[in-house]
Amino acid sequence: MQVTTTPFIINEYCQDMDRGEIVVNRDYQRSPRVWLPAARSFLIETVLLGYPMPKLSLFQNTDIKTRKTIKEIVDGQQRSVTIHAFYHDELRISRKSMLTEAAGLRYSDLSDELKHRFLNYPLSVDLLVGATHEDIREVFRRINSYATPLNPEEKRHARYQGDFKWFIYRLTKKFDETFRNVGTFTEARINRMDSAKLLSDIIYALLHGIKTTKSRDLDKLYSDNDKEFSEGDPIEARLTEAIELILQWQPLHGGALMKPYQIYTLILALTHRLRPVELLGTVYSPESTEIDSQLALANLSTLAAVAEDPESDERLAEFVKASAEKTNVEEPRRQRFVWMSKALEPRPL
Repeated sequence: MQVTTTPFIINEYCQDMDRGEIVVNRDYQRSPRVWLPAARSFLIETVLLGYPMPKLSLFQNTDIKTRKTIKEIVDGQQRSVTIHAFYHDELRISRKSMLTEAAGLRYSDLSDELKHRFLNYPLSVDLLVGATHEDIREVFRRINSYATPLNPEEKRHARYQGDFKWFIYRLTKKFDETFRNVGTFTEARINRMDSAKLLSDIIYALLHGIKTTKSRDLDKLYSDNDKEFSEGDPIEARLTEAIELILQWQPLHGGALMKPYQIYTLILALTHRLRPVELLGTVYSPESTEIDSQLALANLSTLAAVAEDPESDERLAEFVKASAEKTNVEEPRRQRFVWMSKALEPRPL
């Protein structure tokens, strides 16, 4: 077997598909799941923005009788089919696309500049020449052997391609830099999708109450909202309000309350204070929807100090315990939520 890296531009690739020189062979399809419109739109958006996509792999086979060479798509069938569909006006970009000048449009509706960008996008393709089916299986065994095992969040985002997955994607794009700057996550943890896990946990609490969230609970959250997530806009507005307040309270940045399990509680307490959530009201009912920013910062700084030095204030022993043991379990989460909600009241702790 020989492996040759061959450059294509999308225009050439789609023309070869039209002529039957590049074909889809379902025997190589590793998953029967068909990409939902949001995932297909995201791929086209990626192309139009000029971001890279993974290599495609084609098995090149020449019929010695007809002398016709056929390239079968081994890896990248969903990407190839999506690109080909957009090329033929069979796919529309999402109206929520970050590329506003292309939102809601088909290929024929694009500006000449965007059409040119799409048609001339370079595809990196590996041609497997002289390969047997066993060779192809071995290629993927070896690729998978060197891959870092996916964590539950990465698996979730690989499996689901609907509204909720892309909603979480947009939120991470919006808030990841903030989480890094305030000290919640390192760049490495963001790259392993820890921020997506945090945001999913917060949204689960807004929809179902503060509970222990196991992997199966978040799987169900993604599954139940895969086709449509109508609550997205109001939830994004809630999170934006809360996180913008946290950004203003610079003395808290880099401290104990910026740890993932603490900022989970703080964001919930803040959004419940500003716009009460019925399910969270069973845990704590705020006195008003206003926040005295200076007093709240002082109270939260007191909680941060005792979290770092547990013996500094015996009055806050319950908060200390809830911040030290089983931090992602329901009862400690509820205890921290009560204390942070108290910290937002217009009086000293």
